[in-house]
Amino acid sequence: MRMQEEICDNRFCFELPLGSKWGMSPETIRKRFEALDIRQEDFAKAIGLTQDKVSKALGGKRRWQAAEVALIEKAFAKLEAGKQLPDLPEEDGRRDYLRVDILPSYAGMGGGGTGEGDVEQALVPRSLVEDELRATPKDLLLIEARGDSMEPYFLHGDQILIDKRDTDPVQPGSFALWDGDGYVVKLVERVPLKKGHYRIFSANERFSAYEVSERDIRIMGRPVWFGRRL
Repeated sequence: MRMQEEICDNRFCFELPLGSKWGMSPETIRKRFEALDIRQEDFAKAIGLTQDKVSKALGGKRRWQAAEVALIEKAFAKLEAGKQLPDLPEEDGRRDYLRVDILPSYAGMGGGGTGEGDVEQALVPRSLVEDELRATPKDLLLIEARGDSMEPYFLHGDQILIDKRDTDPVQPGSFALWDGDGYVVKLVERVPLKKGHYRIFSANERFSAYEVSERDIRIMGRPVWFGRRL
């Protein structure tokens, strides 16, 4: 699996800064139109957006859409033509991303993966990790799903982000776990009146459920986000 700085085909990857030396952070855009001595409302008009949308984006309350980024660059190119502008430091767009470990191999949704292989990492937006999930990179693990036993919840090839802090199925639901044979993604619930036992089952009814003792499995975490190729 290539790292996400090389390929971006899932929900974890939002727009990275353009290749321009200016970058596209709110602060840099603000400095850029201030250097042109234009007001925010004039800037909004130049790129064909409402002032409210521009204000929210510059304040970090919304993300620039890909089409808007293209309009911004085009507008700046026109406005800056022939003007002497100050040099601004080059930005590293990766500072807005955090490295999260990827489970070697895969997690099966049928037969389980072995987890053997070199540990790699993916770049996940800092806003997703810290703001949305209230987590740190060490709290999370990214796994690739294989098989069809969890359809329609998860599909073959999905990249699933799990929260390793949530390993207790007191609230039943989907979990990534080692079931003794391999890593799998399954639905897990406690067996009533049978302390220390779990019922493991699939969303796809073609697959049979089974019971296990908590001593024989290791629950790794609960899925909290996923990416899917369209």
